[in-house]
Amino acid sequence: MSVEDLVGLYLAEKIAICEQFPVASVAALAEMLFDTYEAGGTVYAMANGGNSGTLDHAYCDFKHHPFVSEDKSRPLPRSVKRLSFVNLCGSPAELTGLVNDLGPDEMYVASLEPVVTRDDLVMAYSGSGNSPNVVRALEVAGRAGARTFAMTKGDGGRCRALADVCIVVPGSSRFPGQTGSNNNNFHFEDAMLSLNHILVGLLKQRVAERLARLPSGVASS
Repeated sequence: MSVEDLVGLYLAEKIAICEQFPVASVAALAEMLFDTYEAGGTVYAMANGGNSGTLDHAYCDFKHHPFVSEDKSRPLPRSVKRLSFVNLCGSPAELTGLVNDLGPDEMYVASLEPVVTRDDLVMAYSGSGNSPNVVRALEVAGRAGARTFAMTKGDGGRCRALADVCIVVPGSSRFPGQTGSNNNNFHFEDAMLSLNHILVGLLKQRVAERLARLPSGVASS
């Protein structure tokens, strides 16, 4: 195939994924996010490899974007509740220390288990759905009564049964680099970032609705 054909293939596969995307599951996840926000809970997120970098992006978006004015010139008043968001992948020092001391399967459990509560939302991203560190953390979150979400591909792996809501990115790929055991991986990672943006936008709308209900003097302070 020519380069142009391959580019077209990638985009055609992406369009097919978007057409099949489980919108109802995204809506259910958004409701869990809203419930966590209203309860004053914390969102904990985890992934491996390049996807952990996407969660650093998500941390920035969730922490700030819903809580600034529409023209991005000023933060919303302090009276507007903020969302607590913890990126469990955020500290290389912490992660390498935990892997060194406890092993890779326990790296997320060690951070999550002492603090997670039923008011929280635990978000796990694993292409296979079987990453042991992610699976272990979902098990711990479930025992704590927290809301749980997983995003996977293929058959969803163990995460599919463990999460309250699981989004399995649909489809298969013939594009170089995401075939064989890596099947659909680029599209999975693209979808992860898109999901982040959808959720941040929906939360921004929810925050704007909360702001509109505040007394005018409080809202403008």
